[in-house]
Amino acid sequence: MRRLWKSDCNWSADSLSARGQPVRAPILLLLATLAAGAADLSDLTVFPPDVNLTTRNDRQSVVVQAIYSDGVTRDVTAEASLAIADKALAKLDKNTLHPVADGKTTLDVKFAGRNVSVPVVVTNAKTERSVSFKLDVIPSFAKAGCNSGSCHGSARGKDGFRLSLFGFDPDGDYYRLTRENIGRRINLAIPEESLILDKGLGIVQHTGGERFKPDSELYNTILTWLKDGAPNDGTNVPKVVAVDIMPKAAVLAGTGAVQRLTVRAKYSDGTDRDVTSLAVFMSNNDVAAKVSETGLITAANRGEAFVMARFAAFTVGSQV
Repeated sequence: MRRLWKSDCNWSADSLSARGQPVRAPILLLLATLAAGAADLSDLTVFPPDVNLTTRNDRQSVVVQAIYSDGVTRDVTAEASLAIADKALAKLDKNTLHPVADGKTTLDVKFAGRNVSVPVVVTNAKTERSVSFKLDVIPSFAKAGCNSGSCHGSARGKDGFRLSLFGFDPDGDYYRLTRENIGRRINLAIPEESLILDKGLGIVQHTGGERFKPDSELYNTILTWLKDGAPNDGTNVPKVVAVDIMPKAAVLAGTGAVQRLTVRAKYSDGTDRDVTSLAVFMSNNDVAAKVSETGLITAANRGEAFVMARFAAFTVGSQV
């Protein structure tokens, strides 16, 4: 069967409409495919290239990207086959890995005849890591926008309460939350009634409006910290030394094409952590590519965009 060229495909949407024929979405998709020609799959990449799970509540989201011969990329995470070689060590929840027991295994990814094996290392799988003010609460405030320059992170704060910009001074933030106006912002007797939670939920008057939902990870992180007695961290808490955004580039074809992102932070103690849910995402060109709060890029109009993720003192980007 000979290959169809553009000159063979004279059934454009305009010509069909001119003949009084209804133009349906499947027909348009078929016409676009015939006109463009089918590009070959040239590479399959899994992000991150390795998975390290430490402690019981750790996790790692995985993104699978297909690269085609015409340079176009496609997020095939939902279409690819993901399987853990030793299910006694880790488990999968859609595209996110969770630890089960200590050991080493692999995540095997298959798509369109291509196979990729990602090493997985699990340590301290039975150890529950307590909520850290610097590692969990401060990033939760950042994700909710509480310590941004337009809110409590401004030089003078907002509505009588000030936080350091993007959490650059966590010790000062801890003092202002727990020692300044004692009993006003946190309630250790009834943590659920703490003002920082009620304002974030929008239950009481708040200039910033609702910042999180009662069933959200942000709310539960802060609530757990309060239930634990709102402890401060010791001097040995690891610091973020690097942040990676993956993939670092994508070429999306067509309005509505999507690309997931995963963001991983590396710490001074040698560990790493999936911080996708805590990173703040933004695009420098929403006309070309928009990005959601969860890190899902959606193509809009033809053009180029730089999608950024901010976590701790780092801002990293992906070219789209």
